[in-house]
Amino acid sequence: MIKLTDKLRLLLIIQAVLAVLCAAAVFLGIGGSAAAIAGLFTEAVLILFFFLKAYYPYRKIDKAVDLLAAENPSLEMLRETAGNDRFLLKIEDLILKYSSEITRQNTAQIFDKQTELTALQSQINPHFLYNTLETIRGQALIDGNEEIARMTEALGAFFRYSISRRGTLVTLRDELTNINNYMLIQSYRFNNRFQLEVIVEEEDAAAYECLVPRLIIQPVVENAIFHGLEDMDENGRITIEVTLTEDNLILMISDNGKGIAESDLENLNERIHSPEKKLLEMSEGTHRTGIALPNIHRRIQLLYGEDYGVSVYSTPGQGTDVEILMPANM
Repeated sequence: MIKLTDKLRLLLIIQAVLAVLCAAAVFLGIGGSAAAIAGLFTEAVLILFFFLKAYYPYRKIDKAVDLLAAENPSLEMLRETAGNDRFLLKIEDLILKYSSEITRQNTAQIFDKQTELTALQSQINPHFLYNTLETIRGQALIDGNEEIARMTEALGAFFRYSISRRGTLVTLRDELTNINNYMLIQSYRFNNRFQLEVIVEEEDAAAYECLVPRLIIQPVVENAIFHGLEDMDENGRITIEVTLTEDNLILMISDNGKGIAESDLENLNERIHSPEKKLLEMSEGTHRTGIALPNIHRRIQLLYGEDYGVSVYSTPGQGTDVEILMPANM
């Protein structure tokens, strides 16, 4: 079957040939006048102009569409076909944006599966753990030991939240409740050397209902304790400041610890903002806090895009600020 573009090309060629033949006949004296010659010549030129400016680009587009419809389309072949054609270059840009979005979504799904697998691997009969902690708590209450009862209750809630299968996103309220449980446990461990303060202004109260990735704050707080505050004998402080704008949710997690040296801070931010999207895993000799911030950054970007993520600021001797930027997802 002859395609529409082939018919159009054939029609144009026939019309151009007829116009040239008629012009030649008039020129040879077979008939016509100078005006007729000029008219036929003009028609031939217009046909040629139409062929070069309309049909030829259309033919390139038709070829490009055929390439995209192929079983294994090649971007390099599309670029060769496009040349400098602006319309085809726009098509290429759209294809790149679409493929990038599909890749991001697929990677996010793989990331979620990896996270779920890690959680499942850690679930060594979790109900046994919960029941044991509840038994300890009950006995502590019987013995009148309120502190042990509170600590075991916080530990049970923290474990239950950490290995829950209830989904990737939770409310910020739930995430902050988990942090309170975590800090209660650490306060017993470090004999109340650290304090946690959560700052949410009245105009930002709606942020409590924003959806955030589960377990996105706790690794940052853990970093603050073990890299910034652990050597302090007293007055360690961690502040979580929540800001809600029209479009974004901003979490600023700060500590008043020893801070990070300039070269180490630069290396950390380079590692966090590496273009690599794969979930980092612990290897021999690697502390889990060394991969926590890069993984949080990658989780956020896989979920929301490259406009969001984690940035770290620090001054040696004064403390560290970790900024987490996400869309205001209600």
